[in-house]
Amino acid sequence: MMPPNVRVPKGGAAEPAGLSAGRATPAKPWTPGGRILPVLRAIAGGALVVSLSSAVAWAIRDHVIHSSRFAVTDIRVTGAHQRTEEALLVEAGLSKGVNVFSVDLDGAHARLLSDPWISGAALTRRLPGTLLVQVTERELGAVVVLRETYLASREGEIFKRFELGDPTDLPVVTGLDPDSVAEDREGAQATIRRALDLAAEYERSPLPARLLEEIHVTADGGFTLVLGKEGLLLALGGPPFRRKLEEAAKVSAELDRRGTHAEAIMLDDDARPDRVVVRTR
Repeated sequence: MMPPNVRVPKGGAAEPAGLSAGRATPAKPWTPGGRILPVLRAIAGGALVVSLSSAVAWAIRDHVIHSSRFAVTDIRVTGAHQRTEEALLVEAGLSKGVNVFSVDLDGAHARLLSDPWISGAALTRRLPGTLLVQVTERELGAVVVLRETYLASREGEIFKRFELGDPTDLPVVTGLDPDSVAEDREGAQATIRRALDLAAEYERSPLPARLLEEIHVTADGGFTLVLGKEGLLLALGGPPFRRKLEEAAKVSAELDRRGTHAEAIMLDDDARPDRVVVRTR
């Protein structure tokens, strides 16, 4: 006897009741391109958007670069003392009338730094049509005499040949060996800086009634000052300079009291620092 929940189809085996009703529907066959087409449509749409955006951006850029609204109408130069504003603008290649966005600020900056007077520069745009140029000039320190005559900065850096029209009211440093300067620029810079420090010390001493005409660097690295029109030699050797300058002032005052004219006052014997030698005319 068959169970009540089993039916036997005609010509077939028995199957549980309700099984046919739950049988899965066969999947649709896979067709090439069924999922690719939507992806391709999305990519094509994105490419179109990018292309249109690039075209719009290029059109805006072209308009800005050629618009008279952004023409340079003002160029402001600050920080120049030894160089004129006109000379700096010519060197930098800057002029009014051009589009402010077409100005090559990096190139102008490089050209300004090629000027020996200029140690630093900063260039910026201020819309719609202003260029700001800030320069830093080297601070003058001395005239340095080698085989030729040069200018040195307050930091002791030799930065240009002396030319007609350059300042002359500066300490003059002599005695440096040109070959040594070429081989050891840092050492030469340090020596010139010490010479300038000595010049400042001299100005604070009791001696400046005689103008400091020259600072001579001796072969052993010491210093001799040339003072006044008469060319009084004040041989100091090495430091301490303040004490030696004070001693020289006392000796000079005593010579003046006696009416004696000295040719040289020498305090350069470091082995006997209290020894003073005077050579009279």
